[in-house]
Amino acid sequence: MNEAVTKRFLLYFRLMLLVWILIANAVIHLTGMEYSWLIFLSNIMMFTLEGDVKDRLVTVELGGLVGLVLTVAALLSISALTPVLGDFFGFILPLAVVLFILIILHPYAPKVLNNVGFAYLTVACIDIPALTAHLPQFFITFIVGSVIFNGVCVLLMKPAKTLAVRSVEKQGA
Repeated sequence: MNEAVTKRFLLYFRLMLLVWILIANAVIHLTGMEYSWLIFLSNIMMFTLEGDVKDRLVTVELGGLVGLVLTVAALLSISALTPVLGDFFGFILPLAVVLFILIILHPYAPKVLNNVGFAYLTVACIDIPALTAHLPQFFITFIVGSVIFNGVCVLLMKPAKTLAVRSVEKQGA
């Protein structure tokens, strides 16, 4: 894409993205869906990663899912180990294992062990009672919601590019 097309593409895509975000928020508000942060965090992460947008979509979905799974594993481990090892070691050992997996093993599996997983681990732990009480809802909201929301964002890129090319060609003619 040349510079003029790129500028138009970004304008059109951002306008489409704005409308899509408003539509999604309206649906979420009207349906009373809880934990929509699971959807929007994935979208923020998708647009802050480098590389091809389709690769970013896969990285965000897999990384977020791994982050949530590791959160559950850490919480279960903490619950099991705290009575045996005490508050400090019962907490710090599972945390060390989960962080080791996300940070040290990242170079070996960057699609699944990445900053997205770390973000989901961190944010999911903000309200542990809600996470544990509504665990299936967290996973369903993340998987279905983020795939649909981010998938539409990816699909919006094609018509935005088409409109950009047409408007630049029309302007140049």
